[in-house]
Amino acid sequence: MFLPLLYTSIQQLRPTARRFLVLPITHYGAMESSRSIPELKSLFIRAQIRILSESLEAPEDWRSYATEPVEEDLSDKVVGDVLQKLNAALKQHNRVIYSSQAIQHVAQQIASLYWASVNQATREVTSLERGVDKTVDLSSHPNITQLPRELYDQSASEEEQLRYKRLRERLANLDNQRQQRQRRLDQLRLLQRLLEPFREPQTNVQPNLVTKDGELVQELEKMRMLVARVSGRIAQSQAANNDDRDEVSYVLDTEQKLAALLDMD
Repeated sequence: MFLPLLYTSIQQLRPTARRFLVLPITHYGAMESSRSIPELKSLFIRAQIRILSESLEAPEDWRSYATEPVEEDLSDKVVGDVLQKLNAALKQHNRVIYSSQAIQHVAQQIASLYWASVNQATREVTSLERGVDKTVDLSSHPNITQLPRELYDQSASEEEQLRYKRLRERLANLDNQRQQRQRRLDQLRLLQRLLEPFREPQTNVQPNLVTKDGELVQELEKMRMLVARVSGRIAQSQAANNDDRDEVSYVLDTEQKLAALLDMD
């Protein structure tokens, strides 16, 4: 019962650990500056594995929020035995899954991705510092965001520096406006797709609601006939009840007259 819950918890912790695996080297402090990236990442992964391998203990007040047992009460000894088996299975699982070879492999992959991203960013910044090439697509949002805030050309005059800043700000504003309109366009296109079936309602939107001889009209006609029949039956029943009341009143009147005559005698 506890093992699936444990494995689920471990799987939920993995994304959190992966989020910290891409931290830069400076996060580990100056004392670790002499270590390589794979070594730093390996140390971090092992630290996380040690956290996952720590023995689990039941809190002292676990009975206050635990569900009531169906058959018999759980004793502290039973809970302790279950936790002992769970901790043993946890340590065995971590030894098998998080082996030294796997840790080293993951650390090497992280290092490769890290240096690839650093080299790519350095090349892009360096190329833009040298100047904007004619082949650069300035309508692309990533290229616009990577433009330097100031012109790095030392020979550029102050007027050229100001002109570059104005052009960059204008380009950034136009890019923001375009993104807003693009989002608005995406919303309108989504609405258009949702309303597309209403272009031909007789075919796409319940034909029985919009046609003269549809199923809905036929059912309404049957309902009218049924209502008429029921109304007729109710009227007949009411008329029969009225006739019975008249006959009873006539009999009572005759008997009253006879009683009156007898009283006179």
